[in-house]
Amino acid sequence: MIEKLGPVFIERRNQYIWLTIYSDLITNLFLLFLSLYALSYFGPDAIPDAMASMKNRLEYSKKASPWYEDLTRNLKLVSNADAPIVAREDRLQMALPDDVLFSVGAGELKDQDQFVLHSIAQAVKRVPYTVLIEGNTDNQPLRLGSRYASNWELSLARAMSVVDYLIKFEGIAPERLGVAAFGEYHPRFPNDTPAHRAANRRIEISILRYE
Repeated sequence: MIEKLGPVFIERRNQYIWLTIYSDLITNLFLLFLSLYALSYFGPDAIPDAMASMKNRLEYSKKASPWYEDLTRNLKLVSNADAPIVAREDRLQMALPDDVLFSVGAGELKDQDQFVLHSIAQAVKRVPYTVLIEGNTDNQPLRLGSRYASNWELSLARAMSVVDYLIKFEGIAPERLGVAAFGEYHPRFPNDTPAHRAANRRIEISILRYE
C-alpha cells in the first residue's frame, strides 16, 4: 500500500536576490548613458571643460589641504562641537561663536587682542581664494534701545566689523572679501534652548574654492 505524503514546502528566502544585483547593474548603466548623453548634448567642448573642472578641483584640494591643517592646528581654542571647521565641496568653513568676537548685542569687535581673527588671517594669506564673512543671529528680539533695527542689521554690522579688521589690521585685499548677513534666518539648530540659540549666534568665515 502506497502511503500518501503531505505537501512539501521548500523555503526559498533568497530566490530573488539576483533581482537586487540586476537592478544595481541597470542603475549604473543608466547613469553611465545619462552622463554620455549630457556630454553629447553640450557638444564636443563639454569633455575638455569637464576635464578642466576636475583638474581645478584636484589643484584646489592640493593647495587647501596644508591650509586646512594649519588652520585647524592654530584654532584649537574655538574648534570644537560649538565652533566646527567644516570642509565642504566648494569651501572650507569655520563658525565662530559670537561671544568670541562680540559683546552681547554689539556689532563692534571687542576691545582686546583679536587672536582668533589674527590666526585666521595668517592662514588666509597663504592661499589666493575668496573669503566670505557671514553674520548670523538667533531669533531673540534685540534689547530695548539697541542701535540696530533688527537682527538682520546686527548680523550685517558684525560681518562688516570682521571685514574691516581683516582689511585695516591684517592687510587682506578688499577684492578678496565678501559679506553676507542672514540675521536669524539661517539657524544651525532650532531656537528652542539657550544652547541652540548660542550656537546660532555666529560668524561664519568661508574660504571659497575659487579666486
